[in-house]
Parts: sequence; structure tokens; C-alpha cells
Amino acid sequence: MSMKEFDRIIGYPTIKKELEQVADILKNGEVYAKLGVSAPRGLLLHGEPGVGKTLMACCMIKASGCKYFVCRKNKPNGDFVKHIKQTFNKAVENAPSIVFLDDMDKFANGDERHKDAEEYVTVQSCIDEVKDKEVFILATANNIRNLPDSLLRVGRFDRIIKVKSPIGEDAVAIIEHYIKGKPFSTELDAKSIERILNGCTCAELETVINEAGLYAGFERSENITMDHFIEACMRTIFKVPAESFKSDNEDWCANLNNPDCLTSQIVYHEAGHAVITEVLTPESVTLVSAYNRLGRQGGFTKFYDDSYGKLQSHRKKVVVSTLGGMAAIEQKFGISDSGNTRDLDMAFDYVRDMVAGECSCGFSLHSRGFDDSDDLMSRQEQVVAAEVEKYYRKAREILSQNWEFFEKLAAELAKKKILNTADIQKIKAECKITSVAI
Repeated sequence: MSMKEFDRIIGYPTIKKELEQVADILKNGEVYAKLGVSAPRGLLLHGEPGVGKTLMACCMIKASGCKYFVCRKNKPNGDFVKHIKQTFNKAVENAPSIVFLDDMDKFANGDERHKDAEEYVTVQSCIDEVKDKEVFILATANNIRNLPDSLLRVGRFDRIIKVKSPIGEDAVAIIEHYIKGKPFSTELDAKSIERILNGCTCAELETVINEAGLYAGFERSENITMDHFIEACMRTIFKVPAESFKSDNEDWCANLNNPDCLTSQIVYHEAGHAVITEVLTPESVTLVSAYNRLGRQGGFTKFYDDSYGKLQSHRKKVVVSTLGGMAAIEQKFGISDSGNTRDLDMAFDYVRDMVAGECSCGFSLHSRGFDDSDDLMSRQEQVVAAEVEKYYRKAREILSQNWEFFEKLAAELAKKKILNTADIQKIKAECKITSVAI
């Protein structure tokens, strides 16, 4: 069966197939009636903003051929409750039909303390009242934790689908759609863009690509270059203010070896993260920046992650890489890193999950969460601290074994302020890389 309406959805083959099935059920109900089965009563699409939930819902509505009635929160609370009831009444009068509850988690105040809000009670009541009226309920939500469990139960929403940010082939296909017809330079293709923007929503992908074109147009450039793309990433995704990104002409190289210079510490901190990540997982670092988000002090390192934390071996590498900034400052200057608090918190959290949740250091430390004794928690923390120290020593070892790579990457970062994959691989090719087992 072919439904052209779904051609607007790029990627997401599994979700698309399920939406096609529901649309077919609504459009060709007699086929299913002969089998003695009835249509599902409702479908809820949920996921973070910008992943295409509303587009998917609209495609399903059009493919079904049903009349539909949209309900969005655009009125004061009292009037909105009336609007909900009126929407369902219109749907009943025009059955078979669809009620589309868009951004349903915004119907009441957006937090978990308002699950008994009148708006949700009204929606539940209306759904129950149209049970036998050939009215299908379609809804979208950003955060279903804000919705009452009673609303989400089977019989109200029989199908609940989570829409995640596109990854892998889905992301590449979406990017190919957005860059089609745009004169990107040869150093940029869908795969290279996907690696840098790994984990971004569809809306973010579209915006970054368009912004890069706008910067190219302003410069009267015939092509959209890597520099245009990186600027779009920095300002759109990483929220680096324009004044920080454009007006910083300070010569960081002149103070690179000064331990009292904050910019020098930032450069070596990020170089430590990048070098350790690259040694442990070759060709994974996509962006190293000496600029930080929202204009704050510090930088960041972004790497391509296609394992999504499922393997313990991967998480061990992440812990060592996370401790790389702290290890770098101690190795280079012999001082404590003032910017390591967040890194330490992350490292301890990762290791605590492995020790208490995955029994990486023995079953005697397994945490059940709800009735752990003080003695168990004390033993866990001692082991966690010892494990973090072990991984920290490993971070120092990797830097010592790859000091040339570390120094050259830091020098180039001080010069350019931002390094991409090609920059890093060029530096790496000039150095002897020593692998270190974790």
C-alpha cells in the first residue's frame, strides 16, 4: 500500500509504517471489520520539541481521509475547557472523524504537579464519552511525564510512540534533504554534518544548515563552507554569543604556557578531553572549542557517539575522557584544575552506575535503591572513589604516552579557537599515537 502523504516524513521507517497502518485502519475500516477487529481508540506521539511529531500526525490525518478537529491551548483556562468539549462535540457530529490534541502536555501548567488539572480530567471524560462514536483520538506531547497515568492507559491511548531525535541513516537522509540544491563545499557532505550534529533534532538540523547558507550569502560567497557551517553550529546549537565568536582577537598563543592565564587553562583542559577521546576511540572527536556556551568561561569537546552508552567498555572510556581535562592541567602545569567540578560529578555518576547498578566490582555492592543500608552505601562510595582514581591515573597515562599530540592540538586550538574533525586528523597524522588499554 502506498500513501503519498507519508513521503513528507524523511527517515523513521518503523514509525512511518505504524502510522500508515493506523491511517489504513481508519480509511478502510470495513476490511478490518470482516476480521472482527476494531480500530485502536487513540494514538499518542511524544518526544522532545523539533523531532517532527506534528508533521507525522498531520500526514496520518491526511492519509486517513477523515475529517479532523484540532485542539491546541490558545485560550484562557476556563474558555479552553469549553473549547475541548466543543471540539469533541464537533467530532461526534461529523463522525467518522479525528480529534487532534496537539501539544497535549501544555493543556495545563507544564509540570508534574498538575496531573489532576481540569483540562486533563475533561480530556479523559470526553474520550470516554466518544467511545462508541467512531471518533479517533490523535495527540502529541513533548513530555508525557506531565500527563496523568489514567489518561495514558490502554483504552484511551492504545498506541504510544516515542519519536526520538534522528540518528544514523535517518539523520543522514534528513540532512541530504535539507542540503539538496545548496552549494556546499566538497569538505561538507551529509555524513560529515551528521557526525558534528549527532543527537540534534530535525528542527535543529534544518536551522543550522539554513543559517550556514545565510552567513555565506552575507559574505557573497559562492559556496557554503566549513567555516560558515561551524559558525552556524556554534551560534545555533552551542549558543556561543556572536560577540564572543566574532570579536575575540586576543593572541592566546602568547600566553599558552602561562599557568596563571585562564585561557591557557581552557585550551589545555579541552585538549586533554580531545586527545584522550581520540586515542581511545579514533576519529570520534568532531569539534573542540575554546568558546563556551552562553558566553561563560571554558570550552567544550564534542564527539560522535554511536554506542549510546549501552556497553560498559564504552562507558569506561567516557569516564577516562571526562577526567582528561583535569589530568591535562595537572600534567601540564602541576596545579589543580579549577574547572573540573562538573567533570568530576559526571565521572562519579558514571562509575556509581557501573558499581551499584551493574555490579562491575562485585555483587556485594549491588544497589536495590529503595532499602540500601548505610553500610552498603558507604562501601559503594569507597569503591566508586577508588575506581575514579584508577580511571584518572589512566587518563594521565594516555596523555603522557601521547604528549606530542596533546601539545600540538593545544597549540592549534589556541591559534584557531575551534577545531573540527579534519583539523584534528591532520594534527594526529603528524604524531606517533600510542594506544592504551582501559
